[in-house]
Amino acid sequence: MKRLFPGLLLIPFVAGAQPLTPELLTELPTLLNETSGALRLGDDMWISLDSDNSNTIYRVNQATGQILQEVLLSNATNVDWEDITTDGTWFYVGDIGNNAGARTDLAIHRFPLSELTASTTAVVVETITFHYADQSDFTPAYDDTNWDCEAMIAMDDSIFLFTKNWLDEHTHLYALPATPGDHVALRRAEFNTQGLVTGAAWEAGSGVIALLGHTEAGYAPFVWTLRDLDEHHFFDGISTHHPITVSPLQVEAIEFETPSSLIIGNEWSALNAPALWRLQLPMAVVDRNSTGNAVHTFPVPADKHVHVEDADLAHPASIFDLNGALLATVTVGYDGNIELPYLVAGEYLLEVWVRSQLCRIPLIIAH
Repeated sequence: MKRLFPGLLLIPFVAGAQPLTPELLTELPTLLNETSGALRLGDDMWISLDSDNSNTIYRVNQATGQILQEVLLSNATNVDWEDITTDGTWFYVGDIGNNAGARTDLAIHRFPLSELTASTTAVVVETITFHYADQSDFTPAYDDTNWDCEAMIAMDDSIFLFTKNWLDEHTHLYALPATPGDHVALRRAEFNTQGLVTGAAWEAGSGVIALLGHTEAGYAPFVWTLRDLDEHHFFDGISTHHPITVSPLQVEAIEFETPSSLIIGNEWSALNAPALWRLQLPMAVVDRNSTGNAVHTFPVPADKHVHVEDADLAHPASIFDLNGALLATVTVGYDGNIELPYLVAGEYLLEVWVRSQLCRIPLIIAH
């Protein structure tokens, strides 16, 4: 039997790119040509549209593209809605698009998530208004500004904005309170995204942030994953660049489907219909003998149980054969102890969450 991972070095960050090939889920109806934000609740996607569209959000079947529900934000105006997100309590709609860098009416609307039932047709929103603390020049400069923004997440009583920097293709991270009122967005950090950021998503269980975007020239799409985060220092952990292999594609919306898969949406163009796509994120491989971020397992070989140090209790583990076929799903017990089903002696792969990162590690069984 051939051994697949002889070195088994933990590879949470790769300097080179890790391309992702999207799976087309469905094209979207013409009404959703300008899909700009996505949020997955239950089995369906909620979609928002950007400027010159209705002040409405849409519930969509992600497999068929069928619009299942329309909800009007009755007291909000859609100047340039660019992203939607939730903190588990509130539904947030970001009127944050600012292509010319000249807006003085930037806003984020919110309403209780509990109001979004299958029969809801309209909601009344509360509004957060804000300006950037370090912007003093509001001279219009269309597609020539670092004050545009199309990406946000809600976390820990704050809204975090990731700007779309036309001038340098970086992103600036800003933070402001997630409560109604007039607030100042403070710049926290800067990151070289090598392109224009157009969407953001946060997977609360794993703590991973995904930034979606495309290059200004050629609309080559990409995703950055930000892992091993230290509180709100989003750019100080493990950052991995993933080019998307379908190009050109004006991607605007992103959301986690599972901790290891993403749903992205693109706007209509002369080359592409609006559509939803699935991206499967690659998993890390670990080495018992490496240092730093090593993952430690014992006993080696195993029989009826295996212990994985720092395994996350909240996620089940999975066992695969060396061809990638799923054999079993098992519970991670107290202190990383995993009871194993009966397995024929040999080599397998154990998929497990370790320190908020999904990994596959070798599992050797002997009796």
